[in-house]
Amino acid sequence: MSKIELIGNLKIITKDNHSICLKKNCDCKLIEKYKYLKSKDFLNFIETKIVNGYDIRDYIEEVNISKEDKLNELMYVIAMLHIKTTHYKTISIERIKDFYEKTTSEIINTKKYYENIFDDNVSYLYLKPSIFLLIKNISLILTSLDYSKLYLDNWYKIVKDKRRKRVVLNHNNLKLSNFITGDRKYLINWDNSLIDYPIYDICSLLKNNFYEIDMKDMYDIYNSKYRLQDEEKYLLYSKLLIIDKLELSKSELLNTKIVKDKINYLIKINEFLKDCVAK
Repeated sequence: MSKIELIGNLKIITKDNHSICLKKNCDCKLIEKYKYLKSKDFLNFIETKIVNGYDIRDYIEEVNISKEDKLNELMYVIAMLHIKTTHYKTISIERIKDFYEKTTSEIINTKKYYENIFDDNVSYLYLKPSIFLLIKNISLILTSLDYSKLYLDNWYKIVKDKRRKRVVLNHNNLKLSNFITGDRKYLINWDNSLIDYPIYDICSLLKNNFYEIDMKDMYDIYNSKYRLQDEEKYLLYSKLLIIDKLELSKSELLNTKIVKDKINYLIKINEFLKDCVAK
């Protein structure tokens, strides 16, 4: 007799005390990624098969540890992933310039978006709580985007004449729910993984977990194992300071929380960067 349980987008099937997980597969290249990881002797993932459009893997029973310990373990695993997958990639001047211009455009468009919200609402006597909170903190938002452009310019000054860049395999979706601490430490859900600068994993971890971590501690753990180069640091700082446009709903309570989260994130990021730059 089989037991079937649904947890989020996972279907867990238990038979004869053995459990497997089924997840609709979105990335047909996952098996090749797992082969690549094994070739680099990185084993912190769960062997997965693809059958009829589903990822199938063993279900791992988690060991109950604190969020702080779990995040520390996650950072060590990410540092090891980057160490083992580091290589250098040839890159053209045109690609570097294109990336710089594209990111510059992203920063400028984001800044214009928030400036327009401010201009459209600042003259009103009564405002929705979400808009009032945003206008009250508009200086923080715009200044953060200005610094993002400044750090991007610093990155470009270093790399514009370089022909090679250091790249790693980034997991690129570092949430606690994607990290399992069982008999071994496992990263799951590699759908967003990409080969690029190592900063994308750090950016992902800090953005996804900013409420729960001491950013500087996490960053120092990583740098003690895998030290970022100057151009990588500047690009990381720039990416961290870019916030998404608002995805508002019909619920003003939820909208206020969305704006509050963005403001709290920028406050923490700016404090973190002050410590990093001062060091």
